[in-house]
Amino acid sequence: MTRRHDRAPGQARTQHRAKYLTLLGALLALVIAVCAGIYVTAAPGRGTPTGALADGRPHRDSSAAPVSTGTWVGSWATAPVGGEPGTETTGLAGHSVRNVVHADAGGTSARITLSNLYGQSPLDITHATIALSAGDATAAADADTMRRLTFNGATGVVIPAGEEAVSDAVHLLIPHGTDVLVTTYSPTPSGPVTYHPHARQISYVATGDRTEDSTGTPYTQRTPYWRYVTALDVLSNEADGTVVVFGDSITDGITSTTNANRRWPDLLGGRLRTALQDGRRLPRYSVVNEGISGNQVLADGLGRPAENQSGLDRFGR
Repeated sequence: MTRRHDRAPGQARTQHRAKYLTLLGALLALVIAVCAGIYVTAAPGRGTPTGALADGRPHRDSSAAPVSTGTWVGSWATAPVGGEPGTETTGLAGHSVRNVVHADAGGTSARITLSNLYGQSPLDITHATIALSAGDATAAADADTMRRLTFNGATGVVIPAGEEAVSDAVHLLIPHGTDVLVTTYSPTPSGPVTYHPHARQISYVATGDRTEDSTGTPYTQRTPYWRYVTALDVLSNEADGTVVVFGDSITDGITSTTNANRRWPDLLGGRLRTALQDGRRLPRYSVVNEGISGNQVLADGLGRPAENQSGLDRFGR
């Protein structure tokens, strides 16, 4: 009697095809994100507002609603990667963190997102500001642009572990291509610090509450990290939406020149702007970079929550 063997190869082909289609679906999601991912600005986070405006410090119209017209778009963004080593217990208590970010799209009002995604305790931000940088590679701010940030009208916010908070909008004219300083102060231990390690941008840290200092002199510690801040949105007449670029180290720009904004998503934003100025009929999009060095489509990093979260798992966020 002859034994038939034709079913086993057929089953193998079916299993192989199923795995192929699963991987193809994952890759298709990434292609869509890179080519046509439209940035949806975040709704206010779950942080609890603290403090009040009547505390004697200048806030320069920080709680007023925007009066200009336009569209809220992403001007800069980064992906939270994990908890910063060495900050597990105290975080950065008693320090001011001055992040330097680069605006792709200009606007007349701004708001920022702060993340405590990898924190294990509530993050108490009692003071936060935004200002234009006074120049390249400096912690100094243009004093006339210093604005205090508020959260649902309060001067501070407590962000629970694993959550984020979006500030109120402030009036601030931000030209595209400008460095913007986002500064936060937390007086109490809260760690680990949620950070992006391969910023390719120097930011600064000062001891004490130096949030509204415009001279930059107290900011003696330089750092290659972005901490807490994950997005800068602007009310813009230059863009109607945002392309979110999604990928690994090539997108993150791990080997690009520090402080030069020469990652390929930066160049894409510049090319889109130049093409529009030359009269090309293209969509008006800003570009933000959500790349993470070493990121994988299917595999998470270690920890709970997972550091360097997989592309599929972080796509929705």
